[in-house]
Amino acid sequence: MRVLVIVAVLVASCTLVNGPGMSANEPGESGKTDWFVAAKYGVFVHYLNSIQNNPDHIASLGKQTDWDACVREFDVEKFAERMEQAGAGYVIFTMMQVSRYLIAPNATFDRMTGYQPGQACATRDLVEDLYGALHKRGIPLMLYWTGDGPRGDPQAAAALHWPADGRVTEEFVRNWAEVAREYGLRYKDKVRGFWVDGCYEFIGYDENKLGILADALRAGYSERIIALNPGVEDRVRPYSRHEDFTAGEQNSFTDLPFDRFIGGKQWHVLSYLGCERGAGTGWGQAGTAKTKREMIDYVHACGVAGGVVSIDVVLYRDGELDRSQLEVLKALRPGLAAKAGEFDAWTRGEAVPPRNKAWRKPAFLKSADGSRLLVPSGGDIHAAPYGVDGDPKTSAQAGYEWAWSYEVNLIHREKVRQIAILFGPGFATEFEVLASLDGQAWNRLAELNRSSGGRFEVTLPAPVEARLIRVKAVKPDGPGQPGAQMSIAELEVYE
Repeated sequence: MRVLVIVAVLVASCTLVNGPGMSANEPGESGKTDWFVAAKYGVFVHYLNSIQNNPDHIASLGKQTDWDACVREFDVEKFAERMEQAGAGYVIFTMMQVSRYLIAPNATFDRMTGYQPGQACATRDLVEDLYGALHKRGIPLMLYWTGDGPRGDPQAAAALHWPADGRVTEEFVRNWAEVAREYGLRYKDKVRGFWVDGCYEFIGYDENKLGILADALRAGYSERIIALNPGVEDRVRPYSRHEDFTAGEQNSFTDLPFDRFIGGKQWHVLSYLGCERGAGTGWGQAGTAKTKREMIDYVHACGVAGGVVSIDVVLYRDGELDRSQLEVLKALRPGLAAKAGEFDAWTRGEAVPPRNKAWRKPAFLKSADGSRLLVPSGGDIHAAPYGVDGDPKTSAQAGYEWAWSYEVNLIHREKVRQIAILFGPGFATEFEVLASLDGQAWNRLAELNRSSGGRFEVTLPAPVEARLIRVKAVKPDGPGQPGAQMSIAELEVYE
């Protein structure tokens, strides 16, 4: 096999800067979230009148009653047993969303809105019952709350002074916060955290209003951890000084942490395991958009860097889970145990080849500019992990775009002196090799304009520090060109 040594044509400063808002190394308040990090991953479920009590939704099992009866039917023991089987490090359970229907009594809400017990707030205290069933299995309970409250219910919205223009006022936030305060004072340390949706700037939330809400949510237990959701962003980012961990809402399990803390907040991501339906997303849907291997690899990569992963699954009216989703969840704990020590295998000479820092690290198929994820060519036989699996007979290859990029996340800041690329059956005739510490600022380490496949090695004059390595194909960029389309049999990184 032909080996060509390429000396870098352009090496920028070895110290790369963080992108806007990243502040990757800013320290955080570790004590409050230590238990959260130790959990590694947890399960998030939507339990709502519009889902479990909607006969048109599969999660209702075709049944509809009044909300109070629906909540009384829920089998907390069955649900807790499934969470134990799933190895859930915690559970995030919805209290409400948009409507007036809450899963536990609240005298403050009833007094403010004029509803009688059971008309809006369930007479059963489902939170208390969930805590009992989960606690005896050692699973902490967290709750989902919202910043926009029951805005979809005319009576409750008017009573709480939801503004006509949809931009929250301090009056509304204080009213809604008092409802949350009653729950906080009641449950104390039984509820370990709140994940709070609908805290968007575009509906009027600012630091003052977020502080009012966060203060109420911590009532009764100052160690309760809070996340305030700004909405889906391009990657996980911190939002407010009043939160302890990032909301991290994403529409895929893709983003990875560079450190445990980002902007001083615990890194956390939330996305769905369910399959997307039509033009919608997979939130609260059945089926599995990710395989066992993909989820094990992702949760492991996040955990090694100190991140936490919440996995949304569909929850049925009776407390049951989707069987296919449960099987993926059940594979996580043993899968993580099997991968323990894998990412630093190169330090012990146990990688393939022995000192290869890229071996079995998270890898991605991306568009040429790195802005979009791509699917594998021909299905999973050319999935991204096959370019770092130590087996030259397998290869990673993107589908539907001629020129594309192969990106490997080294997880930690690593010294890099040499990069080896072994192309598969297809190869790039023109390509660049780039490195980054933060995914925002990139160094171009090398470029080649006349490749004919095989193995190439980039040897730098001096080591650089990097977390991300990217091979960007320039050509072929269309049909009928030499090389056909780039495929990566192996990408290796050495100090």
